[in-house]
Amino acid sequence: MSVNSESVAKKIKELPHIFVILFCVIVLSAIATYIIPAGQYTRVMDEGIKRMVIDPTSFRYIPNTPVGPFAMFVAIELGLIEAANITFLIFAAFSCLYLMEKTGAVDASIALMVNKTKKNPKFSIGLIVVLMIILAVWGSTGTLSYEEIIAFAPIFVALSIALGYDAITGVAISVVPVGIGFASATVNPFTIGVAQTIAELPVFSGLGYRCAVLVVMTTFTIVYVMRYASMVKKDPSKSLVSGIDYSDFTIDDARMSTPFTFQRKLSMLTLFVGVCVMGYGLIFLKWYINQVAAIFMIVSVIVGIINRWSANRIANTLCEGLSKGVLAALIVGVARGILVVITQGNILDTIIHSCVGVLQHLSLHVSAIGMLVFQNLLNFLIPSGSGQAAVSMPIMTPIADLIHMNRQIAVLIFQFGDGFSNLLWPTSFMVIVCAMVRIPLSRYYRWIIPFYAICFLLQAAFILGAVAINYGPF
Repeated sequence: MSVNSESVAKKIKELPHIFVILFCVIVLSAIATYIIPAGQYTRVMDEGIKRMVIDPTSFRYIPNTPVGPFAMFVAIELGLIEAANITFLIFAAFSCLYLMEKTGAVDASIALMVNKTKKNPKFSIGLIVVLMIILAVWGSTGTLSYEEIIAFAPIFVALSIALGYDAITGVAISVVPVGIGFASATVNPFTIGVAQTIAELPVFSGLGYRCAVLVVMTTFTIVYVMRYASMVKKDPSKSLVSGIDYSDFTIDDARMSTPFTFQRKLSMLTLFVGVCVMGYGLIFLKWYINQVAAIFMIVSVIVGIINRWSANRIANTLCEGLSKGVLAALIVGVARGILVVITQGNILDTIIHSCVGVLQHLSLHVSAIGMLVFQNLLNFLIPSGSGQAAVSMPIMTPIADLIHMNRQIAVLIFQFGDGFSNLLWPTSFMVIVCAMVRIPLSRYYRWIIPFYAICFLLQAAFILGAVAINYGPF
């Protein structure tokens, strides 16, 4: 094959820029507002969760409200505004970790782990497995989610490359386990807590079954990831991201010799304490994105002081760090524009109503799988877990009653559909992660689609198992 033909083949294999993909989805959403009839459910306040939820008996068609070309571009701006809290969290996290990197604390930490691995090669396997278990369990509590972990993705990629793996492995040992844990949702207040409250079930009931889900899904994830990682380490040419320049993430000999000084140890300890405070606040103080962003800012200032930096140096370094998070921050807002278009066009409720009409006439087992498919598709339109619960559970609960399905199973279906597909849909945080660590979406999908296909089969098996044992609020 000639050089030119190879170049053409490479271009064909690669997907367009993420902004091009998101813009195409926005355009298709705007076109859909001209085709799909507009409809609305009435929203009422649920005092239990202090949220507006759908009245499932209130659907009605309304005059069409198509979103025109100009309104479509305005929707992008509105999406950026609606996602402002997440955007600023990304900026705060990126700036903080960039400052940590500039102190040399990150390089020193990675060098320490890599040097231990060289002395004992099995150390890297143990390190990865333990790390994935910790992140999955932590993610299952809802106190560690995509919003918090994505900022650390470049660090894990650098560590992965230093250990002889690749960028996909770096994402697979960090962000993916958090996503798996979040979807397993043992005591996740943002998904299970909201959904069970709406379904009038004891909060966090049915924990034993969800723990079993967490164990199985985490084990499968570790096996899948380690199989790929082992293949890459034996033959780097088999890496799905081979040929991509990751020199920025490579820890060269000079950086590998970075000493782990007292100041750097204190800096890493400060970051660790900050993360622990985040976890405590999220669990016990009902913190969310704004408070987490504040913790990152506080850590930045303290670490700067520990390293005896002047106020100007701290400020300048934080400003430099902002540039690292621009792409990720903007992706969140542009992706939110899709939901703005669908909402303004009043077609979201029509789509939901149409799916519900089909599900009501299926058998119990087929309905269960149909509900799972519906929740996976709904997660593309409403990527927020608690927001999706407020939309879908008031509808799924009466459907469950109608087909004699235990409400706990309906909650489990919501949990699976909302969580696992976050690893797949372009409206989720995985697109941001890929952009941050320079993994082309086409290559990420080559890795994640087989993984997700098996995940979906495992989800279906757990749902059918729940139906078989009549999984309830125990």
